[in-house]
Amino acid sequence: MIGKLFGLIGKLIGMALMAAVVGVLALAGYFYYKSGEPMQVAEAQRIAPGITFREYWRYQYDAWKESDAKSVLSGDNGGCIPVYGIFNPLAGFILVPLEVNHYRAILGTPAFAQYVEYLNGNVPPNVLLSAPWWKLPEAYWWQYENAIWLNSYQLGGTCHTRPLTPSAHSQTDNP
Repeated sequence: MIGKLFGLIGKLIGMALMAAVVGVLALAGYFYYKSGEPMQVAEAQRIAPGITFREYWRYQYDAWKESDAKSVLSGDNGGCIPVYGIFNPLAGFILVPLEVNHYRAILGTPAFAQYVEYLNGNVPPNVLLSAPWWKLPEAYWWQYENAIWLNSYQLGGTCHTRPLTPSAHSQTDNP
């Protein structure tokens, strides 16, 4: 009797894990699809009309490679690619759904207004936050793209980013 119960619990846990893997793969596929469309960041489109997230990422990735090479030549160990090129995108992929669902939970409250003010309006529009659950990937993508833009372009940091130019759209190869 106990063996059957544990067997059932094991099957349920296995099915839940399989559903989680399928969900993560579906979201990753959606993000890949969206990354080939023009960026939703108004400032990026103003500077380089039509630039896609993939083009923007390749443009900045090349700048980080150059920054790492210069850093290594000066005796430092380059950390731009590991931090900006690998860690930030992966952390964002994990954290964005948590952020967006938190915003949805507090939408319309004074706490949400404080978030909007603190983040200088860098939260998904209310129309995305109040959408039904099956439209959440669009809010997730908006948050991901804008957070990556904010962290890699506007904040800069020790890794040098290239100023985005209109020619960035035509200079990059779209993988």
